Amino acid sequence: MNASHNAPVTSSEPGRVWSKVFHRSRISPHVFVVADAEAEQVNQVVANLGLPQATSNSLFDNAHWATPLLDGAVTRLLTYGLPALPSGTRVYGHRPLRLLCHLMDLRPPARALTGERHVPDIDQLLAHLDRQRQAEPEVLLVQARTAMANDAQEVLTAVRVFFGDEAADVTAVERPG
Repeated sequence: MNASHNAPVTSSEPGRVWSKVFHRSRISPHVFVVADAEAEQVNQVVANLGLPQATSNSLFDNAHWATPLLDGAVTRLLTYGLPALPSGTRVYGHRPLRLLCHLMDLRPPARALTGERHVPDIDQLLAHLDRQRQAEPEVLLVQARTAMANDAQEVLTAVRVFFGDEAADVTAVERPG
């Protein structure tokens, strides 16, 4: 196990509450939106995990960056014009959220969140991350591309792929905030 990848990577304000960095998306209880002020830190932590990143950026279209993380992903979206989904960084999945809380030295949710079957042990998450780092990059890139979304319906499609049909019950539209 590589300790530099598994130890908390931030030391500013140790023990900050997770909800200062992440808030629940109104699209699905399995998607978390990163506060704009914290997005660069989250993106940096994810970039340092040693996982491949899928990108999509073409003229007159939204720009996407996505990294697979455990059973979900972390995405960044930069929209142009009037977007159906606001620009920003999102985390798909409770397990990726909890891993990021650990890596960023954030106080995670104290109990299971809506849609979360149980609270995983951090050692299990770190072990899964280590296994994921050894997976075939193309398999991981497929997982990352699944999370690239331009609107709420595409987010729900990704949630279904990652977490099953029952995970995509909430369909309210995410609002910037």
